[in-house]
Amino acid sequence: MTEQLKTPPTHFDVQKYWGPFFANITLADDVTNALIKMTDKIIDDKKSESHGQSLAGVIDKELKVYKSDMDEFGVDHMLESIVRSYVIHCAKMHNYFKEDWFYESFINSAWIVSQYENEYNPLHNHTGCDISGVIYLKTPDTKGRRNIESKKGKEDNDGDITFVHSAMGQRNHDILEKGIFTITPQVGQMVLFPSYLLHTVYPFIGKEERRCIAFNANYRIGDENKSFIAGDLSGVQNPTFYTKEKGKS
Repeated sequence: MTEQLKTPPTHFDVQKYWGPFFANITLADDVTNALIKMTDKIIDDKKSESHGQSLAGVIDKELKVYKSDMDEFGVDHMLESIVRSYVIHCAKMHNYFKEDWFYESFINSAWIVSQYENEYNPLHNHTGCDISGVIYLKTPDTKGRRNIESKKGKEDNDGDITFVHSAMGQRNHDILEKGIFTITPQVGQMVLFPSYLLHTVYPFIGKEERRCIAFNANYRIGDENKSFIAGDLSGVQNPTFYTKEKGKS
């Protein structure tokens, strides 16, 4: 196993921009670069396994990432510590934090999304987990191209990700509740959110690649008596991400 990278994120913010608690994080350059190299290797390996059959995306190249991949590039512990920090932030915001309680989180699946022109992810959420996350590694410079070609002259969302919560589109509630939240991804950006949250990724025009790592995680919280009081790790007692080696079932 490669020595684990330890450089913390340069930015870590958990807020209720709307709806649920949402983490917006900027990874350190060495972590981002290690993840780019890791995904380059997986994409170039003709034996890499597709994960597309389990996903909603209309995207040709969606490839599984294993713990052994993350170990090789020294990013496993860093990513798990970031997810745990998110859990702790949320617990504190809910007044659900005590120094003598313990907080555990485990990544249970991860995959590369290598998206190209006209590919997209329809509105969906993630099941069998508590937390979902995305790390952006390549972003296309495509803003405005669709409107230039269509001559509509208004801002587009090409390559963006939009999250949907609650009363979207209810005109009478526009001033009371914000239903959608849209991000234009940046290289090195990592976002974390509750897995139930609906989200969609827009297509774009251009030959560049939009590349990210998506993952799911579970958590649990225990009190001073070692009794579990929140979260559910029942689905990850033997998580595929940790126990399955490449090419084995």
